[in-house]
Amino acid sequence: MDGVLRSETRVPIFEGISLYKALNVNGTVMLACDDAEEALRWCKEHRLNDLDGFISDATVGEFEDKDFLKVQHQRSQGPLHFVVTADVDLSTKLMEHGVKTLLFLHPVYLNAKFRPDGRTGRKSWGDLVGELDRQVNLMLEDDRL
Repeated sequence: MDGVLRSETRVPIFEGISLYKALNVNGTVMLACDDAEEALRWCKEHRLNDLDGFISDATVGEFEDKDFLKVQHQRSQGPLHFVVTADVDLSTKLMEHGVKTLLFLHPVYLNAKFRPDGRTGRKSWGDLVGELDRQVNLMLEDDRL
């Protein structure tokens, strides 16, 4: 929910809400959140009434990597078509586990730790070229492509 429907400061991200509404027309959309009651209240405040459900921290318990566990929990409940997230690290882990992932990155609301010009500084040109080369090599080695 955070990073897609709302920012870290709980400001609605209208493009994310539009994406949610488009996906919710013909499918079931479960929202991952920290606290289901707080998330429900936020959704009602912002007139998101067509909710299918929440997967909260209470669902998975007190473990590390709660967001990944929430996805695993949802997979155990039935088919999971894909996950929409704004967390680059979670997206990477999901892709490694064979979960189709849509990475939603809005430049205005993007968490600073995921921005190339964020608090950790800009990535060097060499790092960017190296990452591009690594991804090209991975595609070349992939038999599915």
